[in-house]
This record gives sequence, structure tokens and C-alpha cells, in this order.
Amino acid sequence: MKQLIKNIRNSSHLPFVCFFLAAAVLPLFVENDFYLDGFILIFIWASFSSAWNIIAGFTGMVSLGHNALFGIGAYSSTILLIRYGISPWFGLLIGGTLAAAVGVLIGVICFRLRSHYFALATLAFGEVIFILAMNFADITGGAEGIALPIEPDIWNMSFQGKLPYVYSGLILLMIVTIVSSKIKQSKLGYFLIAFKENEDAARMLGVNTGRARLTAMAISSFLAAVTGSFYAQYIVFIDPSSVCRIQLSIQAALFAIVGGIGTVFGPIVGAVIFVPITIALRAVLGSTMPGLHLIIYGFILIVVLLYMPQGILGAAKNKLFRISNN
Repeated sequence: MKQLIKNIRNSSHLPFVCFFLAAAVLPLFVENDFYLDGFILIFIWASFSSAWNIIAGFTGMVSLGHNALFGIGAYSSTILLIRYGISPWFGLLIGGTLAAAVGVLIGVICFRLRSHYFALATLAFGEVIFILAMNFADITGGAEGIALPIEPDIWNMSFQGKLPYVYSGLILLMIVTIVSSKIKQSKLGYFLIAFKENEDAARMLGVNTGRARLTAMAISSFLAAVTGSFYAQYIVFIDPSSVCRIQLSIQAALFAIVGGIGTVFGPIVGAVIFVPITIALRAVLGSTMPGLHLIIYGFILIVVLLYMPQGILGAAKNKLFRISNN
């Protein structure tokens, strides 16, 4: 038994394989669209949180402006489709590239800041993008938003039924997770972690911390925007409040922190915990107690920070380590 536990603890691929196999099989036995919608939202928000985790979890630089990058992706693919007939399959790549460029620009300007100063600077950037989206109504539709065509067509990334969205979201999450895993196990990942632990020591050892962080920011921004593009195609209506609000960045941080910030699977664990709670409470008590899920979010966060400061995955790993060594 001890050897089995040790093998589980040392296997980095086993949780990945088990989760994605279950996520691929279970939707086939679900006929209710309400539950399939839950799968899709878990995959979307886990992908976004994982993208956020690449910069915040691996480098320790907490970004509160990823909502803007998410919104850039959503608006880019939507506007390109509505106005120019460009398929969202290309639009998400264009939006991702634009967001990556914006992310690098943010990094060049703000990476000189540290701790909460960096977080506040990115928060300000997110609010600027939100205000621009609200006021440039000729481009973004302003508060009235933009409705996407509801015509099932693979070219327009519009599908009949929920299952195609389920598996598209699952593929997106797999890609984001693989990228995150590869980064963490690569030279870039070691550089980012070295910066997080001790920037001065990393520089003395010859680590180009500036280039490493800009690379991570570009990748994180690209994936966040791609997720935003997919989200826009799924909900078929976007406005600044749905794709640019600051709550999106806070939610991404919450999922990663509770699941295990700086780990590959932490954001997924957070999404699996929080998204069903939100859906269930909104369905049952949404009309009588709106916002109750935020209270529960806060309670869970407090408990995790007090008793599992490394997140759920960190606590589980420490537990397995103690068991295997007894």
C-alpha cells in the first residue's frame, strides 16, 4: 500500500489521465442540457484559471487584469465574425495574438513593480479596457452588447446541441493543461520559479528573469484570450459586464488559490469545486438569495487559507508524503 501511495504521489501523469478520461466519458451518459452546461462551464473557467496561473502561480506576480485579455479574445473573434465573416477558428488565433502583444506591453510597463503594486497596476488596466468597451459602442456594442448568429455551422463554431461544446471545451482545457505542464517542467518554468523564490539569486545565477516573465505573460495572455473567444461563441451574446468585468480575474485567482496555486491541476480542482456550487445555488436560490455563492466562496477561501495554505492539492500531496514515509 505504501508503495502504491508513493507511486501515485510520484506520478505526474496519472491525475491528468484519470480526470480527462472521466471528463470524456461521463457526458455521453448525460442527457440533461443543464448538467452538460455545467461540464462546459467547468472546462471554460478551469482553462481561464490555468492561463492565469501561468503568470501568477509560476512567477508569483498576481495579475488582476486578465479579465481584459479574456475580453479582448471574446470581442476580437466576435467582431471579426459579425463584420468581416472571418471564422471564429481564425478569430480566436487573431484575438489570442493581439492579447499576447497587449500582455507583453503590460509586462514591459508593469514588471518593474512588485507585490500589490503590480496587482493594482493590472487592475487599473482591466478597468480601462472595461470602460473602453462600454464607451466605444460603435465597435463593441457598448452596454447593449453584441449577439452572435445562432446558426449551427462548424465554420462559425456554432453547434447543434451541447455535446460538441463539451468536447470542444475539454480539448481546450487539455491544450491549456499540457502547455502549463510543459512550461513548468521546462527551463522556462525553472526560471520562473527561481524568480518567484528569489529574484536577486536568480539573476546572480544568470537567469534572464525579464525575458522569462515576458514569455510567460505572452503565453498566459494568448490562452486567456482563446478561452474568451470560445466562451463568446458558446453564450452567443457578449457585453462588457460578461467578458470584461474584474470579477473574472478574481474568480480565476480564487480557483487557483483554493485548488493549489502554482500547480498544474490546482485551477482544475478549484473549478470542479466552485462552478457546480455556483450553478446549483443560482438554480435553487438565485431569485430569493442572489449572491449567496459569493458568501460560500469566501467561507471556503478562508478555510483553505487557514488550514491548507498550499491549496487542496498541496495539502493532499503533503498527506501522501507523510503516509508513504511512515
